[in-house]
Amino acid sequence: MSINSIKRLSVFSTIFAFATILHAVVLAAPAPSSVPTPALKTQTSPASHQRIKLTNQQRQQIQVARQQRDKDIEALLNPSQTTKFKAALQSRQRVRTVLTSLNLNQDQQKKVQSILQTYNQQVKQILSSQASQPTSNPTAATPPTSQPITK
Repeated sequence: MSINSIKRLSVFSTIFAFATILHAVVLAAPAPSSVPTPALKTQTSPASHQRIKLTNQQRQQIQVARQQRDKDIEALLNPSQTTKFKAALQSRQRVRTVLTSLNLNQDQQKKVQSILQTYNQQVKQILSSQASQPTSNPTAATPPTSQPITK
């Protein structure tokens, strides 16, 4: 009976020591970090994660801008990149994630960055039209002009 107790205690203490060491190794390991391509760096802020109430007109304007963005990006891609891009968009993946997986060359990266900046400006302009609206009539949105926003 004492031999079985010693075996059980030995097995238990070995498992406990292994679990403790494994836990310490996991905590000591550096966090994985993926370095984004500088040309495709995202700009996020806490305000960008809030739910925004949009009018139907604003939704349509953003949808048109998004479709134009995707069309402009597709024009820059080679056939295999275009296939991957379309498939990823249909599976509702984030555009910036998709673009980093396409192995774009430097020229493509610069042009895509320009397209994304234009799109972001258009969306900001659409959203700023919401902020400038009187609160008594939220459905009366003014269409954005084609002038870029200057800071």
